[in-house]
Amino acid sequence: MSHDGTPTRDIVLITVDSLQYDYVAADDAPAPGLAGLSALADGGTFFTNAFSNATITKGSFLSIFSGTYPWMFGSIDGGFDTGRPHLAERLSAAGYATAGFNTNPYLSSTYGYDRGFDYYMGRDTGENLDRTTLSSKYWPVLKESLLPKRAARAVRSAYGTAGRKLGLQLGGDPYVPAEEVNEAVFEYLEDSTGPRFLWIHYMDVHTPYYPREGTESEDERKRHAVKLFHRANERRADASDADLDRLERLYEGEVEHFDRRLAELLDGLDARLDLSESLVVFGSDHGEAFGDHDAVFHPDGVLYDDLVHVPLVVNGPGFDAGAVSTPVSNADIVPTLLEFAGAETPSVCVGDSLAGIVADPPDGRAVFAGGHDSDTGVAMVATERYKLIRDLRSGTEELYDRAADPEETTDVLDARPDAARRLRAALDERLEVARSNEAEPSAVEVDDGVKTRLRMLGYDE
Repeated sequence: MSHDGTPTRDIVLITVDSLQYDYVAADDAPAPGLAGLSALADGGTFFTNAFSNATITKGSFLSIFSGTYPWMFGSIDGGFDTGRPHLAERLSAAGYATAGFNTNPYLSSTYGYDRGFDYYMGRDTGENLDRTTLSSKYWPVLKESLLPKRAARAVRSAYGTAGRKLGLQLGGDPYVPAEEVNEAVFEYLEDSTGPRFLWIHYMDVHTPYYPREGTESEDERKRHAVKLFHRANERRADASDADLDRLERLYEGEVEHFDRRLAELLDGLDARLDLSESLVVFGSDHGEAFGDHDAVFHPDGVLYDDLVHVPLVVNGPGFDAGAVSTPVSNADIVPTLLEFAGAETPSVCVGDSLAGIVADPPDGRAVFAGGHDSDTGVAMVATERYKLIRDLRSGTEELYDRAADPEETTDVLDARPDAARRLRAALDERLEVARSNEAEPSAVEVDDGVKTRLRMLGYDE
């Protein structure tokens, strides 16, 4: 911060889709061989009990960018509600140049995520974020020959059939690969001046998984990988163990591949920014599952650690090298970045600054996540030791001892009444906060190109 109160230090928020904690951490540190994440964590704080606030992107990122729970401000299907505080808007008002680099259709301008960004990848300079010939090449032809709804169904049906039966990934990747995202970041930095807030989001770990040279998955064939994805995406809990094992291997290869791109990003940033004075935050929107608890990929409302335990690293002033086991969540990111920028955190935010947690770790801190909706969905609170999950429709609960049973296979609700009582009270408190700020759901108009890309990523739109 300058003498006149103007911010001078850059802020970088790096996120990756679908990265589960266990695939990057070993003994409370980044796994050996992950050079990019290790480089980031070696000089910063690794939060070993970090949680997403939802298990799907369109819910989790509401917390990452607003510091509020997904259920606040209406339905998550309405995108980023105009009444919800937005990190980029707050940092822009504080004097930051703001730039967002993202190719997930759920986080596009369609859903209101570009608010507050001076530059938003794909919005301002005409980059083609849709690399799928299904929507960019064939869609105009189909649209002329069929009714729009029939054309959309035809495109998505052709995609699924070709993938499932032939192993053909029609149209290519439904997102821009990490290498090109990095290039866009570096190009932006050549012509920008600080202080800057950069948000950089990667999709490479998300389905569909592809074999990657020099990784765990290099011996797989791409056609087989595409078939596996489509088969498992249709069968989900009924997918075979053999298919899930191979998918997990492909996933591990994607993690290795992404980490190399992360290392390249950090090297490029170091050459263009003063990283020693910058704040760099790295996290994930949710995890990924391969059959445990009958979950495959990242379905909404499955709140076991496979889906909600995520990596979180903060590197910068005030964050010394080491591990912190205090539970934190993605809702803590906004207060952390705003405090660093010298900006006020909106009162509606539910998180705390991670700098304060590092300086004075609170005892018994509990974090919250939810799935589906706040009336009939599923919710959880987790402490360092325990996790309570409640089905809001039936009122049934599960309690797990995360220390003794990290796989969450044994429900100890009856055996640990004191722990159940404490977590039940914590969950009730957080549910009250989430429900007290609800708003009327808003509607989002989604074009067929976006719907097609979402289908190619494994979503039912």
